[in-house]
Amino acid sequence: MPLFGAALNPPLRDWTGRWVWIIGASTGIGRATAAALYREGARVIVSARQAHVLDEFVAQHRGCVAMALDVGDAQAMHAVAARVQALAGPQGLALVLYCAGHYRAQSASAFDLAEMQRHLAVNYGGVLHLLDAVLPQLLAAGQGHLSLVGSVAGYRGLPMSLAYGPTKAALNNLAENLYLDLRPRGVGVSIINPGFVATPLTAQN
Repeated sequence: MPLFGAALNPPLRDWTGRWVWIIGASTGIGRATAAALYREGARVIVSARQAHVLDEFVAQHRGCVAMALDVGDAQAMHAVAARVQALAGPQGLALVLYCAGHYRAQSASAFDLAEMQRHLAVNYGGVLHLLDAVLPQLLAAGQGHLSLVGSVAGYRGLPMSLAYGPTKAALNNLAENLYLDLRPRGVGVSIINPGFVATPLTAQN
């Protein structure tokens, strides 16, 4: 559930024929959400780095569209966002869901700067690339919903979460600020903070 403002976001009840873009849809929560929205009648666009995994999803869900994407590449994000906008057309996007994530266990006794920066680039920097690409679309449409997948690890420090937790905490603050700015413009914002879910990301726990 959204952390805040659930009752104040424009409601999304009927997904039939509505366009949704899910980033990080190759596995785990993103893939499951894409499949669930497809069953509700949404027109689903899935993005992730692994093009062959997306192609497998599309083969199993007729009518879905795969657009491979590295969230760390700002130019690629803009290019894919333009393709998404062209596909959605005047109707625009009902939902943009950022579910891409990176996790490696780390503690201060084995500090790895490169790994810290990798978490930052995927879990937070990718969201900034997305915002730069889609905020003009959403504001121009005056509708739609932007949703970020965080984690309960963003609420407080947890063992071996030195790299991961701070990036999810940043998403909480970012989403709250986005909500304040975008809700008056007709655009909904939510932050989703799941507990433990068995996915490839968490298999190393």
